[in-house]
Amino acid sequence: MSRTLPAIAIAALLLFTGGHAVASGCEDPVDSFVNRNRTDIALGRYQGGHLGVVLPSYVRSNLFTAWRAVMLGAPGLQTAPNPPGALALVEERRGGGWQDQAQGREIYAAWRTAVHGALKREMDPAPAADPLIDSYLNCPTASYVFATRTLGELTARADATPARLATWVSTQREVFKACGDDPLDRRDYFQRPRVLVQPAPLAATEPLYWRQVQEYQLASAAFYSEDYARSTALFDRIGATEGHPLRAWGDYLALRSQGRAALYVPGTPDERWQARVAQAKESPDAKAARQARQQQTLADVEARIARIVTNPALAARHGDSRAIGRILQAKFTPVERFAQVSQLLDDARNDPYRDDRLGDWLALADRLLDQPATGQPELRTVSGLVDWVFTVQQCSPYSPEDNREFAAKVAAACAPSRAHVQGRWQHYAKDGNAAQARAWLFAAAMINDRLTPELEKAMLQVAPSAPEYLTVRYALARHYRLNDKADQARALSEAELNGAALSSTASDSARNLFLQERFAVATSVSDAARYLLRSRGYQIDADTGEPAAVQDPDTVARGRLAADGKRWLNTGLAASDLLTLAADRQLPADERGRIALTALMRFDMTGQYEAAVKAAQQVEVDAPELAPVMRQYRALTANPERHHWLMLNAVEYGFSPMRNTWAMAVPYVPREVDETRADMWCKMPSTAGQEYQENGWVMQTVWLEQAPPMPQVAGVDGARRKAELAQLGALKTATGYLGEHVLQRVASKPNDADLPWLLHVVVRSTRGGCLDDDAQALSKQAFTVLHKRYGNSAWAKKTPYFY
Repeated sequence: MSRTLPAIAIAALLLFTGGHAVASGCEDPVDSFVNRNRTDIALGRYQGGHLGVVLPSYVRSNLFTAWRAVMLGAPGLQTAPNPPGALALVEERRGGGWQDQAQGREIYAAWRTAVHGALKREMDPAPAADPLIDSYLNCPTASYVFATRTLGELTARADATPARLATWVSTQREVFKACGDDPLDRRDYFQRPRVLVQPAPLAATEPLYWRQVQEYQLASAAFYSEDYARSTALFDRIGATEGHPLRAWGDYLALRSQGRAALYVPGTPDERWQARVAQAKESPDAKAARQARQQQTLADVEARIARIVTNPALAARHGDSRAIGRILQAKFTPVERFAQVSQLLDDARNDPYRDDRLGDWLALADRLLDQPATGQPELRTVSGLVDWVFTVQQCSPYSPEDNREFAAKVAAACAPSRAHVQGRWQHYAKDGNAAQARAWLFAAAMINDRLTPELEKAMLQVAPSAPEYLTVRYALARHYRLNDKADQARALSEAELNGAALSSTASDSARNLFLQERFAVATSVSDAARYLLRSRGYQIDADTGEPAAVQDPDTVARGRLAADGKRWLNTGLAASDLLTLAADRQLPADERGRIALTALMRFDMTGQYEAAVKAAQQVEVDAPELAPVMRQYRALTANPERHHWLMLNAVEYGFSPMRNTWAMAVPYVPREVDETRADMWCKMPSTAGQEYQENGWVMQTVWLEQAPPMPQVAGVDGARRKAELAQLGALKTATGYLGEHVLQRVASKPNDADLPWLLHVVVRSTRGGCLDDDAQALSKQAFTVLHKRYGNSAWAKKTPYFY
């Protein structure tokens, strides 16, 4: 019999160590080029002190790792305990236990193959009808691996008979049914579990080995059926039986069952929730009685743990057994356990991964620090680490500096932490505690809004070899910009963008943060063009944070506009400035073509037709596939015809006077006529820097990611920009604008062959997305005109309703 970890042990582990990931809410900024929730550096490198630019909005596991690296310094980090891959393992355990569906499919297929080999027939149902083949498994995949291996061993035994193998498979399927995988009855995971019939023990006349192997199945079935008293007793019996194939696991698996029973709340998820609500309202006497029961349960569990850890035969399970005790401590005495593990982690020289200290601390921090009712101000005094993390995270919402109202709210909430971090840093610097002074200077760099001469001097003294170097330098660049020291901000950002520290850290986020800062202090349109685009130099596995095994050459190092660039193009420049930028050879041709196209749309829609013709020439140069469209535009002499031609092609290709978040395919190709919508822009901004919305291909309105203010460069035609933005801001959304244009075209050119299709597009566009207040009336009017004037057209037949 294999001595590898049985399925029940792994299943129990999953039940005890649930994930505690910090979710990103819908109010968080969407940033395509900067990771604001967690590091983009491979976790092994990050754990080794390559921090890049740390942001206060990082998850606590990242903040702790950064704090420890700074506390130890680069030399100390080399000598302190720091097991390779430990941080990645902590993150994996906190990921919620989700399995890879492809891996689950392979494991389940192997189980079916083993059954077929043992029974010489397909397992019921047939593969084509088995819903588990292409579905997530509720039972741990390890339980299938163990069952497959065990069945193979049983099949190879000399005393294996078809009847014995069939009985074992039948019993194992009951085990899987108990934990939620029944291919013959797929019930909703959150439904009340059906009453399960426990498998019957084998007859006493069967060989002892087969009966003992089935005892494990019976105990597992009881465990999954939430009959913990029975499963504990059965596992106890396994552990007490001389010569039992699984005797070495008995006491340990009984401990798992006993521990799970201590946390068990019966009923449906809703009933369990109601039980938690009732517990929060219980009387003092009821609370005291419950806590007394919990303490007795904890004492019983710890007694069993003490017995296990003194048994040399169970040495491999000592750590896992102690973990169960820690889990129950965290459940029954969370504040005390949080204080205990916080104090262990407070000494950065200790191993944070021993006995999963960091994992326990993170889970408890999620439970306690995120719940105001537990008394956050008191908890921050538990240790210097908690104080540091709590202080930094009070300033974690990213504040867009050009949104004054939101920035003021963030500043008010962050003000106490900024004062505290300044006081802590000054205290430790004066006291001579170098490690704490470094840590609190690091925190000050992340959250302070004011650069004092004292703070500036200390930040300038941070060595390039220090883990916190890039974070501090990024903070200095930002402070110089905010304090009108643009020359110093430019010099600092350029030095780091061309320096060894940034290139060696392998962080796209860090590089793009410095690019944002340098872009924000650009001196001219040409200077801004050098820092306008962002890129991802390499791809990252979203689950592990490690570089992806296969790099896609089509997406590696391709420069694209980020939020700051889009905002600048859309509200920071006049169309004439856009045309100047479109001729700047520092930008790639596809980006120049898009910018020229945006300028063309703006010139045309604001009646600047002579300039529009010049813009069309620039588009023709940088987007040659649009040359026929541009040549026709320039060949037309009547401005209304030019405008109509441009609007027709704007719908067909997706042209827009706004540089959208979504990018048209390059080379440009017409959209599918049946799927085309007037989705090219939402309500446009009317003033410089104004926030705006976009409407993409999926008809879903999204906010642009938040970024530093756009640059105020020399040479911009401010008066023209102001006039153009006022004109554009007064226009309707693309749906309303196109609708009015098409209805006017019907009146002036009723025989235009494109009108039935355009009216169809207008009606379909009013179905959703960015709409004006009169969209319903527009829909009905376009529908009526389509069916009244062009009722025999194919497009009228494809438009049976208005919206």
